[in-house]
Amino acid sequence: MRVRMSGVLWLFFAAWVAFGAWTVLFGGGWAALWAWLVPRLIVAGAAGLHETGHLLASAAVGVPMRGLSLDLFGARLEMGGMTSYGGEAVVAAGGPFFSLVSAAVAYPLAAAGYGGDGAVLFFWSSLILGGVNLLPVGTLDGGRILRCLCAALWGDRVAAGVTRVCTRAVTGLLWLWTAYALMRVSQMLTLFAFSLCLLLRTAAGEETDKFF
Repeated sequence: MRVRMSGVLWLFFAAWVAFGAWTVLFGGGWAALWAWLVPRLIVAGAAGLHETGHLLASAAVGVPMRGLSLDLFGARLEMGGMTSYGGEAVVAAGGPFFSLVSAAVAYPLAAAGYGGDGAVLFFWSSLILGGVNLLPVGTLDGGRILRCLCAALWGDRVAAGVTRVCTRAVTGLLWLWTAYALMRVSQMLTLFAFSLCLLLRTAAGEETDKFF
């Protein structure tokens, strides 16, 4: 399975390496670097479990994955064959399912104080990954599930229309809500940026693609 990274993501990766080197040399040494790196590794682990869910679901329906595409929207898997609408929906649902199960497992540990801030971060990362990806937006897993279900019931043309309408409605409402929240709570900047990226991608006509 080939792995591809976007040019922008390579720049972010290079910036991470440069920041790590600066931290070791001038910003407090290895201890400071470790304190900065651990939370990001936890979030990456939650994302990795999400993609593992897609891979296992793909193996369950008998369709291999051909490639992994990494960009600012995260990791997306490209299927290496054809399957039924039901099979495609199962593959799309595998990622959110794994994320939500991971959150359910991490919750009692976080609530009991085991694992400290790391367990809390893993819980929220998994919960957000699972919940956000279930939104009925074409570029997300929820959009793929919606399109597959509609196509099985009413055909591809109706499914494409329903998915397009849901995508634009949800991304627009999400952006409006996060814009309002950003004015009230400054800590909402990350969610605002995410919703803006989804809105711009939808406006550019990329609300559906062949990836999960």
